[in-house]
Amino acid sequence: MKQPPGFVDSAFPSHMCRLHKSIYGLKHAPRASYTHLNDFLLSIGFQASKVDTSLFIFSVGADICYLLVYVDDILLAGSNSLLLQSLIQLLRSKFKLRDLGIVHYFLGIAIKPTSMGLML
Repeated sequence: MKQPPGFVDSAFPSHMCRLHKSIYGLKHAPRASYTHLNDFLLSIGFQASKVDTSLFIFSVGADICYLLVYVDDILLAGSNSLLLQSLIQLLRSKFKLRDLGIVHYFLGIAIKPTSMGLML
């Protein structure tokens, strides 16, 4: 393991860290769960973003949905509420899922619905 570029400390050529608590309460390997989710999303028609590995895009005709993954949170947004509900049901059929409804906060960003859409 090497120190990341820009963070190299010549006084400490190598560092060792001990994780005292599982990050965000995950009980299984995050990489394995991401791979499982990634494979499932691709199998139902989502396309992985070339720019951001946590963003998936699903489009049918003029309707489009975006699915953003952060650790164990998923943000799903789209242009058609019926399409969103069917995607939620597909996700629920494969994963243990709790629908929290309309988003109010995501990654510390407050989100407020307005007559013109969502305001961050």
